[in-house]
Amino acid sequence: MTLVSTSRKAAPGIRALARGLAFALEGRYMARGKTGLRELVTLDRTLSLFILESDGLRFRIFVDGEPKASFRVTAHEERTRQGQFDRRLLVADRVRELLPPELEAGAFDDDAWDIGYDGPQRLQYRLRLVPDEVADDDDA
Repeated sequence: MTLVSTSRKAAPGIRALARGLAFALEGRYMARGKTGLRELVTLDRTLSLFILESDGLRFRIFVDGEPKASFRVTAHEERTRQGQFDRRLLVADRVRELLPPELEAGAFDDDAWDIGYDGPQRLQYRLRLVPDEVADDDDA
C-alpha cells in the first residue's frame, strides 16, 4: 500500500491532489499535521508526498524511508472525468524510468501531461513534471 500526504499547511487544492492520488493508488491519505518527514516515511513502505516549497510544488516519492524520485510540478489540472474510471497511475514514458518500481503505473499517451490519475467524485488529475535531483532533506 502507498501512503500519500502533503506539506504541513497545504492549501486545499494540494490536499485534493494528494487525496486523489491516494484514491487512484488504492492507498491512504494522511493529513500531515505536525508529523515530521522522518516519522512519516516510517508509516508505510511507499510514501508519495506533495510539498509546497518557496519555489513551487514538489512531488516526491520515498521507498523504505529513502528518497527515490523528486519532481517539480510545473502545472496541474483538475477536471471532470469523461468515460470509464481507471484506478491506477498513468505515466508518460519520459517520467516512467525515473519512478521506483514499487509505484506501479500504466502507460499515459497524453503528450501535454506527464502523470494522470482518476480521483473520487468523477475528478481527474493531470500533472506536468520536471525531474529534480533526489535530495535527502528533513525540512519539508
